[in-house]
Amino acid sequence: MINTPPNPGNPYIGSNTEKGFGTLGGPDSVGTLTQMATCALKAAWFHKWMKDLRLRPEEYGSLVQANLTKSTPVPQAAAALHSDILNSAALPMIHSTYGSYLLPQAFPEGSPNHPCYPTGHGAVAGACIAAIKFFFDGSQKIRPLLTAAGRDVVVPSSDGLSLNTYTGADRDSLDINGELNKLAHNISFGHGIHAGIHFRSSTFWSILLGEQVALSVLRDRAKCYNEPFLITITKFDGTTATITNLGGVDKNN
Repeated sequence: MINTPPNPGNPYIGSNTEKGFGTLGGPDSVGTLTQMATCALKAAWFHKWMKDLRLRPEEYGSLVQANLTKSTPVPQAAAALHSDILNSAALPMIHSTYGSYLLPQAFPEGSPNHPCYPTGHGAVAGACIAAIKFFFDGSQKIRPLLTAAGRDVVVPSSDGLSLNTYTGADRDSLDINGELNKLAHNISFGHGIHAGIHFRSSTFWSILLGEQVALSVLRDRAKCYNEPFLITITKFDGTTATITNLGGVDKNN
C-alpha cells in the first residue's frame, strides 16, 4: 500500500467521531470491486451475445485465407474484404512463416468460443478502475507516495527481467488517475491484443463500457449511504462524473 488518501468528497474526512468502514471505507471498497467485476461481466456477455456478435481476429484471418486461396465455396464475407487488408505487407510474412494466411495465435487452442466484443478483461478493468477512483484521490502525485514508502517510480528493463528507476522528465507529474488508466489498458492489451484474440478497438470500447457500468452501480449505491456526499472522478476521456446522494445535482457532468 502507498497510503493514497480517500477521494476528497468522502464525508468522513476531518471527522473526529466517525470513519469510513462498511460505508466508504476499506471493507466497502474491497466489496465494491468484486461487485463491479460481476456487473461488468454480465454487461459484457449481454453485448457479446444479444447485441454485437463481433467476430474474433482469428475468424477474420480465416476469411483472408479463404479469399486469397480461392477456396470453394468462398464465404460471402471473405469476398467482401477491403483491399487494404488483402494488400497488407504482413500477409506475405505470415504466409512465408506459417504456410497460410491464418492469423497466428498465442494460445494453441485458439480463441475463446464467445464473441470478440466486449472483452471481459477490458470491461472488468474499466469498472474496477472507476470504483477505485470513487474511493481514492486520483489527483495525487504518485512519486511522493512511493518515496514515502521507501520506493520509487520504476520501469521494466529491456529484457523484462528486472525493474529500473524511472528517470523521465514527467516522473514527478505522474498521478494516480494516469497510472490507473494505464493499468486498465495493460490488463486488456496484455490478455487479448498481444495474444491475437481481440481487436484493439474491442479493448478500447470495452474499458469505456465497464466505466459506464461502474458509474451506474455507484449512483444506485449512493442512495444507500446515510451521510450526504458528493464525489467527483475523472473518467478515461478526461471529463468528470459525479456520484452523490444529494438532490438537485447534475450527475452526468
